[in-house]
Amino acid sequence: MSDEKTHWPFGGFYLKLSEAQQEYEREQHIDPASLTEKERQQKLQEILDYITASRKRKKDADEQLDPIVPEEESETAGATPQPAKQYITDLVGEDYKNWHGIVVLDAGTNSGKTYFILKTLLPWAYEHRKSILVLCNRDALRNQIECDVNRLGRIEVSYEDYDPVLGGIVNKPAIDNKYEHTICVETYQWLETFLQRNEDAAKTYLRSFDYIVSDEYHYMVTDASFNDHVDASYEAIKELWATKTCIFMSATARPFFDYWELRKMIPEGQHYRLPMDYRFVSSVKFFYRDDDELDIIRRVQPGEKILVFVNTIAKLRKLRDSLKAEGIEDVACLCSKYRQEAAEFDKLDDVLVGNVLQHQVTLTTTTLYNGVDMKDRALKYIVSELWNPLVNAQILGRKRPLDEGDTCAVYLLHYPKERLEGEVEKIQKYQLGPVEAYRKWFDDRKAWKAYLHQPETVEILKKSHTVVLDPREGEYCWRKRATLQARVERVFLLKMLEQGYQTELLKKVDESLLAKVERLDPPLLLEYLNAHLNEERYYQDWQKIFFELGHIYNKADGHAEKSLPSYTFARQWLQQYGYDLGSKQKRFEAGQKKMVWWVTKLEN
Repeated sequence: MSDEKTHWPFGGFYLKLSEAQQEYEREQHIDPASLTEKERQQKLQEILDYITASRKRKKDADEQLDPIVPEEESETAGATPQPAKQYITDLVGEDYKNWHGIVVLDAGTNSGKTYFILKTLLPWAYEHRKSILVLCNRDALRNQIECDVNRLGRIEVSYEDYDPVLGGIVNKPAIDNKYEHTICVETYQWLETFLQRNEDAAKTYLRSFDYIVSDEYHYMVTDASFNDHVDASYEAIKELWATKTCIFMSATARPFFDYWELRKMIPEGQHYRLPMDYRFVSSVKFFYRDDDELDIIRRVQPGEKILVFVNTIAKLRKLRDSLKAEGIEDVACLCSKYRQEAAEFDKLDDVLVGNVLQHQVTLTTTTLYNGVDMKDRALKYIVSELWNPLVNAQILGRKRPLDEGDTCAVYLLHYPKERLEGEVEKIQKYQLGPVEAYRKWFDDRKAWKAYLHQPETVEILKKSHTVVLDPREGEYCWRKRATLQARVERVFLLKMLEQGYQTELLKKVDESLLAKVERLDPPLLLEYLNAHLNEERYYQDWQKIFFELGHIYNKADGHAEKSLPSYTFARQWLQQYGYDLGSKQKRFEAGQKKMVWWVTKLEN
């Protein structure tokens, strides 16, 4: 018999079959000694059917991930066929059979990068007895890929076993994965832990593979700001470039891929590039204030969903509390499970099930910005408070349109000149400054010691990601990936200051978005005010209008039932949008004098 027809299982598989058989017999009240030979054969088939059905039930119950490779194949490779769309599989063709060294798949989300690995490279590697290691940046993505591998490699096999009912050896069916020894899927974080514990063993393990696939390769830079061990995995993979085929895949690592291209590190013909596909974006609008952001969320209609990315945990709490104070209850909040604050927020499994958002409003930090796909037609709005174009490209890529009619409006926070300059100053002070001081250590150790004794240095190094204290050595160390991240971000910011924030941001994400920019819809209150300018009313009447249409209330009021806004708070809000309040005493019948108020539009 061939290896694919006969299988001798391990890991307690015999025991599992025996338990299933006994379970079936107990349910059916079967006494094996009382059966005739014909009945035994019949019952044996029933047992086998029961085992197969039981396995299917368990598989279906556990299967919550939406496959990267769809169950039903379409004529065009990729999860979401769309007219005139090209996929990585089309671009690569047969080239993969001759790859060696660095290979770059620089392509947008939903371009079929992982699809190519699983549907083209994996079967070819299996046939040619080659092995693949896939490294990804998030547990969710690793689980998703593993699930697809198990499904794609699924084969029916049989093995011989003694059956006490029949009193002899029988062939029993089982399910195997033919790709089990061809591909392994791990996270970068797993590799980094392995390197920490046993560097030699980890590097030997890496060398055992023919292909190293670095999925979501931007991880090497974007996660460097909070992961102290990114440099270790980067250097370990770098050692393999000359002897293995190392495939780097990302939608947002172009600055680093272009650097490799410039230095001629990528062999000719092994840099594949596909533009991002943002046809699903119906419009791009910039908002300016927290009030604008709240107004965007308020406009979400029943049956629609909105996904909001915030900068900080503090902002996550503030926005959640503001929405609940207004009676908006269907709100989920999510941050990284590794943060101390995670316990007070929702878990990923409660927020996203089967690639579908479970709440009308989802507030999240950058924990959802990559490695998670959303195939949810109800997701009609994506809001981002982040300025980094690489991060925003990943954020937009979370939406996987089901068809051409599945569109989404995008709202981005505008960063004024002063704030951009502040970001540049922070990068210089907390990231690049410590590196400059540290590098002087190589020439002059006294210079580094002098830097450490400066009054601000302790506080600076607490916020630094580039120069950090190694607890094992008790010495400061220089983190090169984090430094690269800081330098790239500084270049982005300076370009934004020079060319204009909104234009430069969209150009870096994708130039096609420039044609989709629209003016922000004004708050409902402004629509009302424009129709009722200079109308005289008592202030208590205006109060009610401000409260109901503008959601303006006394900000110091901590009660759930917010109080009507004072003159001061109302005027502050109006002036933000170019309006103001006028007032005068007016004589009414019987000689009564009362104050009346009206709204005016300020001159530009």
